[in-house]
Amino acid sequence: MTTATVSTTAPRQSFWSYENKLVTVFFFAVGLVFFDRLIINFLMPFIQADLGLSNAQVGQLAGAAALTWSIASIVGGRISDRVKSKRLYLVVLMVAFSAASFLQGFVGTFVHLILLRLLMGMFEGPTIPVTQSVLAMESSPHRRGFNLGFTMNTANGLFGGVLAPVIIVALATIFDWRTAFFFTIVPGLIMAFVIWKVMREPQAVTPEASDYAHPDHKAGLGEVLRNRNVLLSIVMFSGFMVYLISLQVFGPLFLTNIRGWTAGSMSLILAAFGVGTAIWGFVVPLISDRIGRKPTAVVFGLLSSLAPISFVYIANPGLLSLAVFVFAAGMGVGGLAMSVIPAESVRPAVAGLAVGLPVGIGEFVGGFLNPVITGAVADQYGLASALFISSGGALVATFFALFLKESAPSRVGNTHTVVVP
Repeated sequence: MTTATVSTTAPRQSFWSYENKLVTVFFFAVGLVFFDRLIINFLMPFIQADLGLSNAQVGQLAGAAALTWSIASIVGGRISDRVKSKRLYLVVLMVAFSAASFLQGFVGTFVHLILLRLLMGMFEGPTIPVTQSVLAMESSPHRRGFNLGFTMNTANGLFGGVLAPVIIVALATIFDWRTAFFFTIVPGLIMAFVIWKVMREPQAVTPEASDYAHPDHKAGLGEVLRNRNVLLSIVMFSGFMVYLISLQVFGPLFLTNIRGWTAGSMSLILAAFGVGTAIWGFVVPLISDRIGRKPTAVVFGLLSSLAPISFVYIANPGLLSLAVFVFAAGMGVGGLAMSVIPAESVRPAVAGLAVGLPVGIGEFVGGFLNPVITGAVADQYGLASALFISSGGALVATFFALFLKESAPSRVGNTHTVVVP
């Protein structure tokens, strides 16, 4: 008598699964968004000299994109919940902001440039909530945090912080700053095509993920605003944005105009900050999983406050590069305040709103109001004042982190934690 043996081992899943494909595509897509948004900061020494811009106008250009970004990220995110095709919606956004970036190469006045920055923010703003919500639906539960963090923090650091200063400054040096803007439409069109070919209309892969697919729109704003951690996250992320935007906008000008360093040296120092952002963007959230969100935010928030100060007091390019790489560890705190802490402090059904509020308000305060005001202050008191303001923003975020209620599942003993307001 022959006994048949039936294997109960599940077939091994290919690494190149749809989930991994989507993470890879969105990594490049989100990276391109930050690349296009941030390159103007690294080109500003060229643009300021060519168009005769004041520091106040430099701040206004940075604030213009943040203003429309803050509004579009909320409005555009709601639109994405209602459109029939998220894939088509994302493709249109990619083509639109790439075209706006391309057109910046033709500007002849400050007014033309600021109008295009407003357009860029309008089209870039919705890309983040679209990609993040789609990934939340399509991700395996045990990989959701990794997938979202990888496509946000690491993509931002690599493309916006490392590749942007190196590639764009090189193009501007070899050709001119206008050619650098012309270059941006090529990767934008390529990414739009890849998204169209690879992405499918999203569907929740688990019952738990359906919370992200069908958020509770009837849930009152009051429920979210009564949550202590959400309110603290709003203030923390606003302070963090003051820190980051002031550093990215006025740091390059300080190094070239005040230090007298070349654009190439400036780009390498900012690239070191970007490398730190990409690496610490993984490490800091992992540390917070072990020791808790609150102590992590406090310790690394203090570190971040030292990055802009190092621009002022460290006069050696090599030593400054090392310092900003280490102090970029504070960039991980921004991700905690932006999404991790508010999302795990409320019910999943209102997590989208809990995350949207810190992002929208933080962009408005730190991305729009801050560079406009800081630019005017820099005209009056010098570019070093902008870097002290940057450090102050990090200290504000750190101070309010002291009042957080711990929400890390490993510290409170739940897989999904709802922190009592």
